Amino acid sequence: GHTGVNNQFLIETGHELALRYNDRSPLENMHCSKLFQIVSTTEANIFSQIERDGYKEMRQIMIDCILHTDVTKHADMIKDMG
Repeated sequence: GHTGVNNQFLIETGHELALRYNDRSPLENMHCSKLFQIVSTTEANIFSQIERDGYKEMRQIMIDCILHTDVTKHADMIKDMG
């Protein structure tokens, strides 16, 4: 789960999450991973009735949305929008 510290702290201390995700938005990547671990279970699979292509597209959108919550990437995101 969530460690209660920010990405920079995880990276600077060499935390397992920073190592696992190569210092790239470790918390956000962990959130993506946990989400898809949860919904891969039968009782929580909200995608069970969706065709493969639709699932792949929805999964990518969800991953992008979660990764975009990394505040250190905010300025770049705003620049890309303009």
